[in-house]
Amino acid sequence: MSKKKNKSKFRCKSEAQKRAIAANYARMAAQKKRSAPPPQQPKPQPHSSVTPKKEFPDKFPFWARFKPNKNRTTLVIDEEQVKRKNSDTVDDCFVHREAIHCDDDNKYVLSGDYEKVFPNPDTSDNSPMCLKRPHKHPKRMFAPHNKNLTMPEDLRQRYEKNNVKNKGDDKKE
Repeated sequence: MSKKKNKSKFRCKSEAQKRAIAANYARMAAQKKRSAPPPQQPKPQPHSSVTPKKEFPDKFPFWARFKPNKNRTTLVIDEEQVKRKNSDTVDDCFVHREAIHCDDDNKYVLSGDYEKVFPNPDTSDNSPMCLKRPHKHPKRMFAPHNKNLTMPEDLRQRYEKNNVKNKGDDKKE
């Protein structure tokens, strides 16, 4: 004996029950559509009140967000042009150091790969901040930082020379 499988949407015994259930669903959908508020059209913004897009500072070092890595805070220390390995294209890149949280007993801090930043630039954060070693990535991977972070004086003095180097390159052209 083989049983015939019921492949219909509703598992009811009679056709009248199926029609009643379908009608109920249609009634609920119509009621939901009527009670939903009409979609609001965006109001046109006058040109005078348009807020300008936040730009990067023009002096190094500065804080930014590194987009590919969960918008992690990063310290941008220089800019360079880098030629891609497999093509002739040249990208404008930022040299940056990612900021992370880690303890004093972290193996990378102990080996000297990470540099501890004191005082912490984010005054609302209690945990210590460390900087990774420098890396180069294209400028499009960075966004201006949304917080106002302070710059420790030792980092400012160390990377201030990059501003002079870049201004000298512009004068030669």
